[in-house]
Amino acid sequence: MSEEICKQQHELAKLIKRYSESDGVHPTVVPSLYLIRESVVTEPIARVNETSFCVIVQGEKEVILAEEHFRYGPSNYIVASVDLPVTGQIIKASSDIPYLALKLEFTPNQVLEVLSDPDIRIGQKKNAKRAMFVSKVEPVLLDAVLRLARLVENPKHIPVQLLYLLRKFFIGFYKVLMEKP
Repeated sequence: MSEEICKQQHELAKLIKRYSESDGVHPTVVPSLYLIRESVVTEPIARVNETSFCVIVQGEKEVILAEEHFRYGPSNYIVASVDLPVTGQIIKASSDIPYLALKLEFTPNQVLEVLSDPDIRIGQKKNAKRAMFVSKVEPVLLDAVLRLARLVENPKHIPVQLLYLLRKFFIGFYKVLMEKP
């Protein structure tokens, strides 16, 4: 993992710890942004995973979709492009080093708005992603995630910056996906 990614994850971990003092999923003042903390390995939990992007900064998790297993940790992110029935389990966490993650839920309309941008070129890719996938985290994505997360500390900026930062996140995310081989 690069030094830049480590620095970004360290800042994000501090923010998550500060705003999630207890275990659980914590809604934030930023709409659709959740901070997650667990200090123990959990039992498998069946649920519907909303359309979302999730990045882990500490610990590991496994998500099962039908027969497919997705294991991810601090060097990865997971995306669900539609609501999906899954079973999830935090598989690496302790009270000393808790599982820490950030989840951003989004709607198909938010994605379509970005894809309607005339500067975005949609072409066919040989390795099109599936409804759920895990990929390596990139500094450009962590930067966009950090900017969104910092709004938790400055809620007065949400009305002015949220739409801009969400758009920046989606465009950055799109570019990362298009550059992958």
